[in-house]
Amino acid sequence: MKKILFLILFCILALFQTSFLVHFNISGIVLNLVLILVILINFFESPQENSGIFAGFFGGFFLDIFSENFFGFWVIILTITAFFIKFILKKYVR
Repeated sequence: MKKILFLILFCILALFQTSFLVHFNISGIVLNLVLILVILINFFESPQENSGIFAGFFGGFFLDIFSENFFGFWVIILTITAFFIKFILKKYVR
């Protein structure tokens, strides 16, 4: 159930970010809602669950579909970010 919710939410956020928020940039910087959501999901779930890693993959996948970068750029960035947060939480936070 979580994964289906992630798919729908990331599709909506990526489409909103790449079509609407591009017009509201500050010095060429656009707010990345998908990255913020991936970080929040990884921080607030337990370190033993893997839903945050799937969220990073799905979020990156939808950003790659709707962006002009080469395919796989956001998938790699967000999945590595999710792995890094999980590693830090497992190692240093109880």
